[in-house]
Amino acid sequence: MKKIIVIIAAIIMALPVFAQVGRFKNIKTVYPGYTLKFDTATAELTVMHFDDETGTIDETVISKKQSHSHKQVGRYEFRRSARVATYQIFDTSTGEYTTVKWSPDGYDYESVDTQIDTLVSRTVDGIKLLLKGLEEGIDKLGSSLQDTVVVI
Repeated sequence: MKKIIVIIAAIIMALPVFAQVGRFKNIKTVYPGYTLKFDTATAELTVMHFDDETGTIDETVISKKQSHSHKQVGRYEFRRSARVATYQIFDTSTGEYTTVKWSPDGYDYESVDTQIDTLVSRTVDGIKLLLKGLEEGIDKLGSSLQDTVVVI
């Protein structure tokens, strides 16, 4: 009886290993109303735009890669780059990367990258100033403590 229970438990625990991963991935973007749909079997990348006024969803394919007839779910992986509106598709079978650049009409992703770089630079400079002030404050506190005589 114990062997049967152990075998059933082992089968139940092994089931998730054989479960198939979803074929499509929904990827959020920084642009309001826009998401990307990525097909992990064919590397097709589609822009999904939800129009608030009409309630419709427009789909536009921006990248097709598959050049073979065999579709394997999970073959392609979607990766973000450090730059806004620049994405990478990784082929797990060949090890190749494909770079895709996309932004909605009217959005200048180059200026967004510049704004982000400026914001990060200013934040780092502010933290450096804060740490310098903190260090000076600790030095003053240390020197005032050395001058203080404690009488018991």
